[in-house]
Amino acid sequence: MSFENPGTPLNAMTMLAGQIGSCRKCALSLSRIKTVPGEGPAPCRVMLIGEGPGKKEDESGRPFVGRAGAILSDLLARIDLSREEVFITSVVKCRPPKNRAPVKEEIAACMPFLDRQIAILSPEILVPMGRVAASAIFSRYGVAFPSFSEVRGKRFSVNEKDTGREMSIIPVYHPAVITHNPPARAALEEDFIRLGEILHTLD
Repeated sequence: MSFENPGTPLNAMTMLAGQIGSCRKCALSLSRIKTVPGEGPAPCRVMLIGEGPGKKEDESGRPFVGRAGAILSDLLARIDLSREEVFITSVVKCRPPKNRAPVKEEIAACMPFLDRQIAILSPEILVPMGRVAASAIFSRYGVAFPSFSEVRGKRFSVNEKDTGREMSIIPVYHPAVITHNPPARAALEEDFIRLGEILHTLD
């Protein structure tokens, strides 16, 4: 997949969103309503990465606009961040049918778009939300992924593949976890508190 150099990060992200919108590389394109490339500042300091769009995201073309989005906004506010300060996207940009987890072929087809987003946005911190996103990001950087429970809430230092620029990966629970497992709220809040603490140490 080739990408032109359009100049500013904002222009680059706009062009990339258009390429995502016309993508037909996997079967998810057959059932989607809209692609969901993501939204936020360009460049950005913090990049939040989910696994894939849900029903409301598929309808609107925007990330995290359903119940999980409201939970995410609340979690960010607790650590003095707003949605407008972070870039929010997903590993795959089209909704998997019935909100199932994306399969490895779908992730592989979409990963070049995420690669390009990271290159354009130059984030300092990547925050994969949930097991699927964490596994994909760890694989991208060649970091061992024993299990999600062993990596969540911890900081991992990596270097960007092309530039050598240092970044941090901080996996957290996905905000949607409490919609089907309410007792997990404490662990989810703990992860975001930890994220806030790490952000302050990096200021």
